[in-house]
Amino acid sequence: MRRVTVWALAGALLAASAALGWVAWERGEIELYLLLIVPVLKAEGGCGVAFLLLGLAALMALSLGLWTRGGEIPGPTEKASVGGVIMIGPLPIVLGSDRRAAILALVLAVVVLMAVVLLLLVQ
Repeated sequence: MRRVTVWALAGALLAASAALGWVAWERGEIELYLLLIVPVLKAEGGCGVAFLLLGLAALMALSLGLWTRGGEIPGPTEKASVGGVIMIGPLPIVLGSDRRAAILALVLAVVVLMAVVLLLLVQ
């Protein structure tokens, strides 16, 4: 499967999941709780379950899009840079092979943390 197709599939699944999540939120079929410091999402009803399943499918498509090389073979001079974040509740532990990857991972961690805090405040 081509990389562009995987990214398009992931975007479509993410958009559909967000739309179903909004409908389920308005119907009261999903609830967001904070268990100690870990956010927990509870879903009831058809829209809530479909939201979670489409979200899982979108996450799988995104990871497939990130892990496939798309037929490209890196040259011997290209250096791969990787980064990641381990979220323990609200505390991010940022890892990166170089400065740019670590900063990008930190920015993404802050964005995810802000989204979770906003969702908890909306209730």
